[in-house]
Amino acid sequence: MKTKKTIKGTCRICKQEKELSFEHIPPKSAFNKNNRFYTISSIDYYQNFEQYKNEKPNLKIEQGGLGEYCLCVNCNGFLGQMYVREYKKFSHIAMSILNKYEDNYVKSFEFDISDINLLKFLKQITSIFVCSNQPAFTNSYPELIDFIKKPELESLPDKYRFYMYLNNEGHIKNGKFHYTNIHGMVCEFVYPPFGFVLNIDNPNRIMEVTEITNFKHYNKIDKTRKLPIILNKYITHYPFPLDFRQKG
Repeated sequence: MKTKKTIKGTCRICKQEKELSFEHIPPKSAFNKNNRFYTISSIDYYQNFEQYKNEKPNLKIEQGGLGEYCLCVNCNGFLGQMYVREYKKFSHIAMSILNKYEDNYVKSFEFDISDINLLKFLKQITSIFVCSNQPAFTNSYPELIDFIKKPELESLPDKYRFYMYLNNEGHIKNGKFHYTNIHGMVCEFVYPPFGFVLNIDNPNRIMEVTEITNFKHYNKIDKTRKLPIILNKYITHYPFPLDFRQKG
């Protein structure tokens, strides 16, 4: 029997030095399995942006599911047991809607998410941002770790604001943090059917995308009423945070 590869390092969640297993980001069950995709160094793209307006970037072909060696076996299993199911459920609903209107010019969609535990969904999103950045990231923002590790915890400081949108065209984004002139610190993760944004220490709302920060208060599923959400669909051709321009 072939043993799964591990590497030594700091687990992003428990912060202990351990053998790290491969964490699919997003979860493998959310369309992240046996994929063929292209990546480019952010530094390369930023340095050669004007050149790449007219020339094809130096893309690297990747095979298999997208992810990183960022979690120990226990923390990897914890996410799978506690939060992944809700992320999978939401992603399959969203993808079915995008596929249904694939040949349509509709850019905004309203649908019901009353059967999803939104607190668990938000915790899985939080884990994506934590796993996408280096361990030092949560040295500055330890509340994100507590939010993930405590399934029933519904509180998170107001300085953390989460947003989402739909996406099925353009490039993926890796969730690493960037500092912007308009919105301050932004982490943006894109992998169809979703785009997610974590904005830190910005009192102003980002208007283009749907804020989901209040998902932290939705721990129970109310089967008796609908819970609608409206999400815009954006194309992500460029690697810059919250850049939804068409090519050209």
